[in-house]
Amino acid sequence: MSEPSEHKPVLLNASALAESDVGSFEWDRSHNSCFLTVSDDGRSIEWDSRKPEGNDVIYPPVWVPASTRLHLHSGEFQWDFVVEEMAHAQIGVGFMLLWNVGPDWGIFGYLGASPTAWSYDPSTGDVVYNTDSIQSGLPQFVDGRAGVVSIHLDLPRHAEGSAKFRVCDADTRCISLPKGAVVLPAACFQKETQRVRLAGYERS
Repeated sequence: MSEPSEHKPVLLNASALAESDVGSFEWDRSHNSCFLTVSDDGRSIEWDSRKPEGNDVIYPPVWVPASTRLHLHSGEFQWDFVVEEMAHAQIGVGFMLLWNVGPDWGIFGYLGASPTAWSYDPSTGDVVYNTDSIQSGLPQFVDGRAGVVSIHLDLPRHAEGSAKFRVCDADTRCISLPKGAVVLPAACFQKETQRVRLAGYERS
């Protein structure tokens, strides 16, 4: 017997959402709350070294994913990931396409490990997609600690979209996105004390 179509994973389409329904510009407190702490205003998130591990956590993970409460579509958007501390380790900030069953994080929880996620790693200056670097030689955070990664999305409701990262006034090449894409801004952490703040959100 074939699986009912409503249970098959398909990319979420903007037509399934009201144009005004894009979620809220804040981190999702419920995602990996045993590791991550969100500020009172919802804008900053940190892998808190002081936070006790949950009873079901046997060992620290390689990567800790973090989701926002946004689901962007039907417009142009931009915002900043203000990396306040990367602790001289890898960190990923970027976005994912949403499926009807939720986001696909791929292996290890690394943002950019699936074919529907893109991550900027300011420790190496790479855009990572499906575990591979698709653009390299881009600006890095020279002090290994702090900097800003900006993202611009063009998401037409009934046409193909595009995205690009900006770091140190340098834009990456445009990334093509499918028609009616719904996008989840997200991040991933590799080391305790890493902290990222959301800022500069605009919709046009």
